[in-house]
Amino acid sequence: MASLRAKYLSPEEIDKIVTPLLTDDFRSFGYKNNSIEEDETFDGEPVIRVRADVEQPVPAEQLVQTLNRIQDGLRQQHDERFVFLSAPGPKRLSEGGDEDEDI
Repeated sequence: MASLRAKYLSPEEIDKIVTPLLTDDFRSFGYKNNSIEEDETFDGEPVIRVRADVEQPVPAEQLVQTLNRIQDGLRQQHDERFVFLSAPGPKRLSEGGDEDEDI
């Protein structure tokens, strides 16, 4: 009988799946690095948050394709957690200059 226990990969194991995919998929957007964080949703469901540091904005279609590849890689290792992928691109200052300035 199959085990009903969820299997969660370690951050290091997740990184071995995620980094090659991001390196390949986001190369043309100036991919530099990524961070991986295990988290929970507001109702306590475990999730994985992946942030890709890139030099140029990544189109939504490319983000979705890469997210699907990450999910597929995790599922092959029996980790069923939902993944949130972000690639915010370069930081922009507001027109006023200081983004932390109180309004």
